[in-house]
Amino acid sequence: MSFLLNVTLVIVGLAGVLWLLSPRLLPSLGTFLVKMDLSARVKKAEFEQKSFVLPDGRGAWYLERVTRGHAEDKPLVILPGLGVTMHLMGAQLGDVLKHIPNRRVIVIELPYHGRCVSMESDFRDPGLALDAITASIAMIVDNIGGLESFDLMGYSFGGVLATNLVLKHPQRVGKVMLLAPYYYNEATTEQYNVVFEAKQWHRLAAWQGRDELEPWFYNWLGLDKNDALPGFIFSGIAGLRAEQYPDNYWVGFYNRLHDDCQSSRSFLAENNDALGALSSEVLLIAASNDTIVNAEKLTQLSNVFNSEKTDIKTVNAGHFFAPNGQTLFEVSADEVGAFLNR
Repeated sequence: MSFLLNVTLVIVGLAGVLWLLSPRLLPSLGTFLVKMDLSARVKKAEFEQKSFVLPDGRGAWYLERVTRGHAEDKPLVILPGLGVTMHLMGAQLGDVLKHIPNRRVIVIELPYHGRCVSMESDFRDPGLALDAITASIAMIVDNIGGLESFDLMGYSFGGVLATNLVLKHPQRVGKVMLLAPYYYNEATTEQYNVVFEAKQWHRLAAWQGRDELEPWFYNWLGLDKNDALPGFIFSGIAGLRAEQYPDNYWVGFYNRLHDDCQSSRSFLAENNDALGALSSEVLLIAASNDTIVNAEKLTQLSNVFNSEKTDIKTVNAGHFFAPNGQTLFEVSADEVGAFLNR
């Protein structure tokens, strides 16, 4: 009787495991694990989520790691990339933060991202023109408090926003770090430009579902197939996006971006004199295997920025991922840390 009972329990247990790992539940498990991982890493970085209402009535969100009593250290403001929420950005910063343990650090949620999503948005207010988004970010910075002077980091789309912000407010920004900055048309790859101009948004960051997510990670963000994520994690990431954004949300975003970015296709050329006259020290990180931003074009920007105050480094990475399961943020952390601390 005891033997039969044990066998029955084993069978029931195996059946339970198989049910738990069924295709129907694996995506939900993946989404749960992705959420837990993001939350754990943001918490480990000691970020707190904060929000307030702007004078124009719109909500603003950001993550903040408070200062630890070293008032002489400038706060660091960080602008994520297109499609990157403040939480995802905050989760990538652990290695950088180790180099600046006493700094106040703020990660701003970009308009139309994460907590700033409106389910009925037509992307017209503030719009996606470079100056409009920059003005929106400046308003957030102005209303957070204690940011009369700060250092600034921007990743990808956040890199061009950071560049424009320092041009608009050169007296407030100290050091500037640009990680794979997205200067559309002037420094993006021909491969990316062709897809962008063809409006094939689902091949880019407007992906929906796991089937479109995986090519985005492999072909554009630089994930090596030797470092492939488990299938249920891919499904979990796709599930998380489906929870955060309505269907075709990013298609609408890209359509508006395509229309509104016409005025910024020659951003570097039009601001050549102002960029060359910047007093801010600049660190520009290019990723050698980037298929979105052309690393070689970025290395030539020493002729655009003030060459005496600009360091341009190339790291072995794609636009987001790096070899051996690392990320662009991990492989560039030492360079960023040394730059901030010198």
